[in-house]
Amino acid sequence: MSHKRRRGSGQGSLFKRQGEGSWIATWYDHEGKRRERSTRTTDKAAAERILAKLVADAALRRDGVIDAKTDQYAAAAKRTIATHAAAYVQNLQNAGRAPRRISQVRSHLEKFFTACSIKRLSDLTSDGLSAYMASLRASGKAPATVNHVREAVVAFGNWSKQTGLLESNPVAYVPRLDTSVDRRRIRRALTDDELGRLIAVARKGGRDAWYLGAVLAGLRKGDLQQLKWADVNFSEMTITVRGGKAKRVDVIPMHRQLADALQQRLERQPALGQARVFPTTVTDRTRHKDFLKAGLAREEVVRDAQGDPIMVGSGQRRQPKVRITTTDEDGRVVDLHALRTTLGTQLARSGVAPQVAQRMMRHADFRTTNQHYTVLGLADTASAVDALPTIQTDQERAVRATGTTDRLLADEGGNHPQLIPQQLGRDTLRNSALRGVGSAHADDSETAPKPTKNGPYGPLNAKRVRRFERPTFTLAT
Repeated sequence: MSHKRRRGSGQGSLFKRQGEGSWIATWYDHEGKRRERSTRTTDKAAAERILAKLVADAALRRDGVIDAKTDQYAAAAKRTIATHAAAYVQNLQNAGRAPRRISQVRSHLEKFFTACSIKRLSDLTSDGLSAYMASLRASGKAPATVNHVREAVVAFGNWSKQTGLLESNPVAYVPRLDTSVDRRRIRRALTDDELGRLIAVARKGGRDAWYLGAVLAGLRKGDLQQLKWADVNFSEMTITVRGGKAKRVDVIPMHRQLADALQQRLERQPALGQARVFPTTVTDRTRHKDFLKAGLAREEVVRDAQGDPIMVGSGQRRQPKVRITTTDEDGRVVDLHALRTTLGTQLARSGVAPQVAQRMMRHADFRTTNQHYTVLGLADTASAVDALPTIQTDQERAVRATGTTDRLLADEGGNHPQLIPQQLGRDTLRNSALRGVGSAHADDSETAPKPTKNGPYGPLNAKRVRRFERPTFTLAT
């Protein structure tokens, strides 16, 4: 039986369990919730002073004199950083993040906390993260790898702020490293001949649709793994990408060659709509073999730290260990993601607007498409220079207007630069994307668009430009 002393409304109360032990204080906090706490004393007068302090603090917080969040931050600061990290990882799992990504985040956080001796949230500082990033860089880590660590720590800080554990994120403004100074993985775009050889090799193993999905639709490895037949619409020629890297639903156009390959795959292996298009993943080992057969990779001898070949086998079968490498002489890599780079490059060469290419590649910013997924060479820039008009003098314009071009050429020994028709000031320039439709010199051919009342290219120009919402190139095999 408990001994309880009653008090007025809002003043709390004191009691003892079983009539003995320390006094227990009960009161209502600033949110109107009933609280109960031991005063840890058997002295009634001391217990009353403690209760009065608790009631007064609740009143100050209820009236806004004291910020109640301060108590929340103080309580979070008492718990270990490992406890908060475990809760953050659990939050990632509940959000459906990829297991591999969750494992990477857990590893980054644990190594960072250990290296910087972080025990509590109060130990999380921008100086600590900056110093840790500098140590990783000094140990030989690439800037991109260091930035991945930074992203994991900053994301943890943002989550701590959003959940009320921290008042602000102390590492939010730690700058990223410049990845352009030391890029370890530079992908290159494949040529049409290389793509043709790859598709020919993959077709024998029934893997052509896998590679076509990457190069003609820009599908990532995870997109290909999760793609279902219900997401492939043959009548509307579209593919729906669900749960991709951006965690949204994207509908992208489907190239005819990819549609044919998927249709043939479905005919060979009939399946329901919820079945996966690719039940088994094309592993890196299989891809390396396909690249080797297609001439996109080569075998190289594996050597030890002294530069000597590592030998495997015994007896007559003893030979140097070899591995397949997809890195060329310039250090550029050809992997599955390089097929997305090929798509971005082909779209740029076809004259597709950057914003359209961005939607096709499913990037949040078209600058990402231009910077990382468009690889144009000297031949591309040379073609652009060839497309520029010839600069003419006033004399050449006058000669052109009077139709005495032949006489002018004769006067100058036939070495006069090429003359081209001048475009009227009210006419709009022809979109350079049209070069991807017709011949390389469509302006000089008989197939060039005829002038109309709406201008030299009129509505035909706009119609042809809109076609570039879907890639127009085809892989020859």
